[in-house]
Amino acid sequence: MIATKVELPSGIDRLKFSDKELTEVLTVGARGVTNYLKKFYREKSETEPNKLNPGRRTHFWNKRIGGNVQAPKSEGAGKVVVAIDNAGILEHKIKGGTIKPKRSKYLTIPIAPEAYDRKASRFPDLFVIKSKKGNLLLVKPDKSSGSVPRQKFSAKKEAKRKLPKTERPKRENKTLGLKVPERETPTMQAESGFTPYYLLKKSVTQKPWPNSIPTEKQITDVFNDDVLYWVKTIGERKAA
Repeated sequence: MIATKVELPSGIDRLKFSDKELTEVLTVGARGVTNYLKKFYREKSETEPNKLNPGRRTHFWNKRIGGNVQAPKSEGAGKVVVAIDNAGILEHKIKGGTIKPKRSKYLTIPIAPEAYDRKASRFPDLFVIKSKKGNLLLVKPDKSSGSVPRQKFSAKKEAKRKLPKTERPKRENKTLGLKVPERETPTMQAESGFTPYYLLKKSVTQKPWPNSIPTEKQITDVFNDDVLYWVKTIGERKAA
């Protein structure tokens, strides 16, 4: 759980307030924090487009975080809370951590601009290959027919390279969490005619995302500014 505790500014004696006035003062400061957080994530959403496909925006920070900042709620005398619904997503951004698939065997990580923020099931002609580095990739044929063009095989060239003969593995239907056939690219044949769309991984460990939440000082300053203004207003109201 991520939480920031903010108290009344020094110099304000809470004993001068009734319980109602104290709740009113805290609510004013908390409302300022709510508005600040919404603005913070709205601006973050605008200034940090996805690097894979900057032209297509999901506005994650504004919709998933800023849009879930709640109005202040009183939780008894002297305590007002500003909460963010679905805060688990924000906590992961702040701390980082490992992500594992819940309903399938692999995570599908987009590596092509067209795949960004789209499920693999949207592309029915994808199939699985294994790269030279041993990674599983979901690739899309460059031709709509679904066939994968291959370079012509030259026995003479292969003999010169002293490479062992290999046969193309038969296609097998394996789940892989996706309804696509699996096959590996023959090591002695360089294939072309397809575009990698997704990297398949059993887990991914992400680092903390920079500036995922305002600093405690930023939140405290916003709270204090609004509280001090409202306390001054109450004092003027009483003196009138």
